[in-house]
Amino acid sequence: MGKRLQSIALTSLVLVLVLLALPALGEDFASCWVATRVDVLGTSQTVTRCRVAGGDVIDYASDSAVPAFLYPNVGTDLTGPCWYYTSAVTRYLILALYANGDADMGIDEPGAPGGIIILGDILPRCTSEPAPAVDPVAMVWEYVSQYIHAPPTPGLNPRPGQGVTGLDTFVAVAVPADHATQLSGGGTTLDVEIEVSAVIVDWGDGTSDTYPARPDLLTGYPDGVASHVFETKVDDASLSVSYDWTARWRVVGGSWLFLAVPNTTTAVGYPVAEIVSVLRP
Repeated sequence: MGKRLQSIALTSLVLVLVLLALPALGEDFASCWVATRVDVLGTSQTVTRCRVAGGDVIDYASDSAVPAFLYPNVGTDLTGPCWYYTSAVTRYLILALYANGDADMGIDEPGAPGGIIILGDILPRCTSEPAPAVDPVAMVWEYVSQYIHAPPTPGLNPRPGQGVTGLDTFVAVAVPADHATQLSGGGTTLDVEIEVSAVIVDWGDGTSDTYPARPDLLTGYPDGVASHVFETKVDDASLSVSYDWTARWRVVGGSWLFLAVPNTTTAVGYPVAEIVSVLRP
């Protein structure tokens, strides 16, 4: 029994020593960059400097000495765009790490070819406290959502309230011009293209048609192609016209990625009367 107790005590002591030797993974680090520290003898040493989420700044001998799981992120320090580590999970990936600390970076994006967006530029390691960069996907979404705002303003002939069966109803609608721009942020430049790829007319009687987004074809009465003949009377028809948007973006030189942008739609009440022939004696 005594030997057994000694064995248990020895095992417990070893376990305690192992636990003391392991880093505590309880801290959250907002950012970890590399810095040069000079001691009292004037000797310089490269350290990993981390901002604890609570506000303190702590130096560690290396990245591996930081008591947390670290993930790469992209940001901007005093010298410009750079990459750094954080204990918060990110979508950034280090695709290649060079001896001087520079890195090729990517973004884990399921919609991209191969599942990864490759950022165009090689980024240096941050050497002063960084501010996180805006996620490119979020940056594109913000821009696109601000640009795509005005729904179509259709012109109808006959006007609402005058539609009748057996006669052509024409829709005229202006089409926004194609739009292209470049956005910059987080050490990369993005191409963005936005266009109306089609115009959809739901006539309100159970039928709809899709037309090319060409202003010369959507001129309305009498030469426009967007026309429809109502065959039956519809008292509560709601005719709607939608812009079918296409928005795509890419890191300059990379593959295009598409955003699932919702249509913008205008609905107009369009009751349809029926012409009835009456024979009089």
